[in-house]
Amino acid sequence: MENIMSEALERVDIRLPSDAKRLLMQAAEVSGNTLTALVLNAALDKARDILQTHQHFVLGDEEWRDFVATLENPPEPTEALREAWRDAAP
Repeated sequence: MENIMSEALERVDIRLPSDAKRLLMQAAEVSGNTLTALVLNAALDKARDILQTHQHFVLGDEEWRDFVATLENPPEPTEALREAWRDAAP
C-alpha cells in the first residue's frame, strides 16, 4: 500500500447501510486499522483478484499448440466480424 499512498490522493464516496458501516468499523478497530485502510486494502485485494482472473490464463499443451496455430494461421474473418469492424470504425 506504500506505493498507493505516495500517489496523489483522491476521494471515493460510497453509501452503505448503517449496519454494514458498523461491521466495517468494528473489523477495523479489532485489526488495528482505520476504516479507510481496512476498506482500501480489502478493495485493492479484490480488484487484484478480479484483474488477475481476467488477464491471466493457463493452457494445457494441446490448448497452447491450438492457440499458437491460430495466431500463426488466423481464420478468415466472418461477416459478423467484418460488420463489427465497420461499425467500430470512426
